[in-house]
This record gives sequence, structure tokens and C-alpha cells, in this order.
Amino acid sequence: MNIIRFSFILLLGGLLASCGKDKPSKDPDALIDPADATALSGVVVMPTGSQRVNGSIPAPTGNLQTPSITAVIQEVTTSNGATVPFLYTYSNAVNNLRGFYVQIEGANYYFNVPYSGNSTSSGQINFPMGLPANVDRGEFCLIFSVYDASGNISNSTRVCADVLRLGTGSLQVSLSWNTATDQDLWVTDPSGTRIYYANTRSETGGELDRDDLDGFGPENIFWLENAPDGEYRVQVNDYRRTSSLNSCFVTVTAPGKSKSFTVTTQYGSTVDVVTIRKTGNSYEF
Repeated sequence: MNIIRFSFILLLGGLLASCGKDKPSKDPDALIDPADATALSGVVVMPTGSQRVNGSIPAPTGNLQTPSITAVIQEVTTSNGATVPFLYTYSNAVNNLRGFYVQIEGANYYFNVPYSGNSTSSGQINFPMGLPANVDRGEFCLIFSVYDASGNISNSTRVCADVLRLGTGSLQVSLSWNTATDQDLWVTDPSGTRIYYANTRSETGGELDRDDLDGFGPENIFWLENAPDGEYRVQVNDYRRTSSLNSCFVTVTAPGKSKSFTVTTQYGSTVDVVTIRKTGNSYEF
């Protein structure tokens, strides 16, 4: 089965980048209510090349060559500073898929996300969307559809996300993934202490405040303040030794900066994601 994966790598000043053109908040640290669809749309991170379009996503074409799409997960849990893994299967794609329409339900605009690869007649779409660290606890729903090279537009499908408010601050590392299994986030801090499910705190102030055993994440390790200078080694471990290939999304957030990575695990592997070198307010990846 063809699998369409998106990944993005971002290193930015200010809030996480988005395709929205709204004026920035007067207070960049003010919490964003996920129920405020337009405000949330203005800060979410979409894959590179996404375009903002006013209005609602286009209606389905409805002919015999129209592709069909189904959500694999109807509800997903995520958090501030995390990447949300939205998963879909598609079928009846007679022509190559050429893009996706994505809208946070209730927003006054949507995103057109181009796709330039080759697709088969059926497959799976892994669609990650990033949330900045200042998103508050709450819920939002995403409307999603696909279109092909001939302009045929699929049905739309709705998935809701429950946003948790997890620890953030001087440094935050978040993990989510696309299979209903147990992936573990490991961060080894400058003292040499590994923070993970069996050792949730470090003397440096680092803490694991969420360990997900059977969902899609997130897992979250953070330093509220004064993360020490030095090296931080970020890894993901396939705890359940799965036979399936797991796409894992890791987001690293610090004041005014964020960077995201996609890695895969399988058969119990432990994968190095990134080494962060912190010196004062400077971060090297």
C-alpha cells in the first residue's frame, strides 16, 4: 500500500511558522484557545508549500473517478508544542493525487497543501500538523479532503484533537507517532542522565510529564526554567518491538525557537533523532 508521508523541519524566531497572514498577537506568550479556530489556524505549522485560501474547502466532485478518503483515527490526543499525527486511507484514486484541503473547523479560511509525488490507486496518508507551545488545553476538529491531477475532489472527513497542556519553558521535547503502540521518548541531558519512563526526573530540572503506553502520544520532556548548557541527546525507542514501521514526530521547542523531525522505528530499534547543543540562548542542532 502506498504511504504518503509529510515531514517538516523548522528553525524559527518567534512563534512556530504558519501559512496564516494574521497580525501577530500583541503578547506572543498569550495562550491560544483551540476552540478559536481562526486564531489557531494562524499559528499551526503546515507542510512546506501550503497556501491559505479564504472560505471553506471545496465540495466533493462526486463522479465515478473521484477518490475517497477515510480517517484512520477519529479522535487523537495531542498537546502544546507537539506534532499532531492525522492519519487517513484513500482509495479509487484513478489519477495521481495532487494535494489536500485542510481546514480547522470553524475557521474562515483553509489550506491547500500541494503534493508532487506519485500515488497508487489506494494507500495511506500521514499528515502531521504542528502546534506551538502557547496553545492552551481544549479541543479542535480538522476537516480534510484530497484532490487528484484531474481536479477530482474527494469527500471530506472530520477528526477531532484533544489538546493537553503539558510542560514547556526553557526547553521542551515532544514525541508523537502514527501507530497505536508504545514508542518512548529518551532525552539524555548534559549531566549524562537519561530522562525516560523509568527515570522521569533529572537533577538538572528535566521532567517527563506524560508517558503514553498504547496511543499515538504525545510524550513530553521539559525544563521549566534554566535548562543547563551542554548537549542533549534525543532518541526514540520502539518499546513494543513492533513489526510495523512507525513514523515518529519529534518537536523541540525553546523560547522563540522550534524545530521538528521525523524518524522511523521498528523491531525494537532505538533511533537517534538529534543532538541539541545549548549555549546560553543559542541552540545548535
